[in-house]
Amino acid sequence: MEIDELTLELYEKFKGLPSNNPIVRNNQIDDAFELTVLKILYEDDLGLSFDSSQIDELAKYVISPPDEGIDIFIEHTAGDESSFDVIQIKNKVLKSSEIKTAFALMERTIESFCKDATKISSESCREMLSNSNLGKSNKNNCHYYVVHKGKKAFTETKDNETVINIQNLIDLYENGVDKVKNSSFLIKGKNNFLDYNPFNDDEQHKSIVCSISGYELASLNYKFYNTKLGRNILFGQNLRESLGPKKNKTYNGIKDTIIKCPEHFWYYNNGITIIAEGVTIKEKSNGITSIILDNFSIVNGAQTTSSLGYFLQESQKNQQKDHIESLKKVFVLTRILKVKDEDMRREIAIYNNTQNPITNRDMVANRMEQKLLYNRLITGSPSIYMEIRRGSQRPSHINRKYKHRITKNEDLAQIAYSSFKLSPFTAKDKRNALFSNNYAQTEFLLNEVYHKLFNYDEENESENGVLFQKTKDEIDEALFSQYLYKISKTEKRKQLQSNIAKFENDKRQNKDINIERIQNNIDAESTMLETIGICMFYCIATYYVFKEQFDHYAQKTIFDYERFYNDKTFRDQLVSDFGNLILMRTVKILNKTARDNNKSGNVANWIRSAKCQDVFLDALSDDLRYDGDLKDKYLDFIDKYKV
Repeated sequence: MEIDELTLELYEKFKGLPSNNPIVRNNQIDDAFELTVLKILYEDDLGLSFDSSQIDELAKYVISPPDEGIDIFIEHTAGDESSFDVIQIKNKVLKSSEIKTAFALMERTIESFCKDATKISSESCREMLSNSNLGKSNKNNCHYYVVHKGKKAFTETKDNETVINIQNLIDLYENGVDKVKNSSFLIKGKNNFLDYNPFNDDEQHKSIVCSISGYELASLNYKFYNTKLGRNILFGQNLRESLGPKKNKTYNGIKDTIIKCPEHFWYYNNGITIIAEGVTIKEKSNGITSIILDNFSIVNGAQTTSSLGYFLQESQKNQQKDHIESLKKVFVLTRILKVKDEDMRREIAIYNNTQNPITNRDMVANRMEQKLLYNRLITGSPSIYMEIRRGSQRPSHINRKYKHRITKNEDLAQIAYSSFKLSPFTAKDKRNALFSNNYAQTEFLLNEVYHKLFNYDEENESENGVLFQKTKDEIDEALFSQYLYKISKTEKRKQLQSNIAKFENDKRQNKDINIERIQNNIDAESTMLETIGICMFYCIATYYVFKEQFDHYAQKTIFDYERFYNDKTFRDQLVSDFGNLILMRTVKILNKTARDNNKSGNVANWIRSAKCQDVFLDALSDDLRYDGDLKDKYLDFIDKYKV
């Protein structure tokens, strides 16, 4: 299906929806192009369904007109850190000047919102941004995209700006989730490749060693590298995504080699490895051979490929024809492996990436303890889905209604540290090192942090990690506490933003009031607004300190999940009470301890410090010890919402 056909289909399906504030207006087919872009870029990543009955879910990402220059807004979370995709979409060809104007408008809207949300005149845009964790402390985590129907791709953009043209969209739309559907490479020179087949099985396995043009690899990279989806397609089975040239220390060396001695590149570079499901070799005239690959992915060499691609982009943008000619003289040593067996493809990807001692969660997915925990959580009731490999499909029996029961092993690890171990600092600080293989710590599985959670010893249960010691109901509750934080945070943010807007309005009205007092109120509410978005692990720890202190008085033990997901009134009350009792107490203690330790000017840095954890837990324990009302409030909370 062509892009225009898809847009027309989505227009017919969604025109006039939702009825109260339609994101696709009647007789406005351009509006449907925004859904086309959302579908192509994010359908699999966000698990979206483009059925008209799911319009409310889609409306969480598409800003209905008028939109202040932002058509789609996507928040990505890793623990309690957030990053944002800010997208403007034009169903027409844009000039360079129009692309620059589009970027400037989006950036101005984000800047205005972070200064004063009331300055955003579009109600739908203001509401979308207000429901996110966007604020002064993380506004630099925005990446801006302009999508248009023209060919223009290279312009004077910043590092956090990306142009997606119509050909990029087509390339993304026509390929698979984690592999390129089809491409061909020309191999110059007679006998310039080695056909290696140790299995004597042409149908299942085939190996080729050859030299591929650096210009061809750079052109391939350009098709896909602009977006996360595209990188997943090209490098989908590569367990380490390219760091990108700005973060890649080897890029300057690669650039220097291409410019000064491109013929030496083959000798200096380690080469790349490609896994393909189909490989076809066709002899052509003049000593040229065409190698056609079907359903393939670069499993080793993402750094090399993306650096070549960035060099080509930079050269085209700066009109450096001599650099492009140098790139055409570059050749890259390439192994092409035809492997149809999925398990073998996965093993090849793992072993081709073990040179780097930094292991990520994909590389531990086949470990025994990960599989055991996965099977334990997903079997029986409650059924909890823990993703252990990026891009894995959820089993059909997993009920999406119970949203807190869908998680990732790295997220569950952080929740476990903040809940069962009352260590919110470790939860926040060790995420990136969680799956790193520390070879100096030989007594642990991978490292001490991982070991304390995931170790499994069938013969000595006392040596098991905490996730094997806790029951499924206990893990279920820990996941639910995180979910309660997320939704109560949204409600409290709205309240705080409303309060700030009221105070700001009072100042503008020049009423007979104490301006200094009003400004102090604005500063206090703004500090709480900042803190509330980055205190997830401390909030979970607060709930578990309450449990530790008072649960032996409680008669009820398990949250009424059925009622929570089926009774909106019950749900809203639970969220509100959790926010008042647990979340706001967390925020107030964090802000008070920051002031007491001369850190009130930067609460975010205070929360990230190791000292904060001990000071916070001591202050919270003092509150629970000396404030008798807290015990009664907690027991009332348990009595209302647990069974």
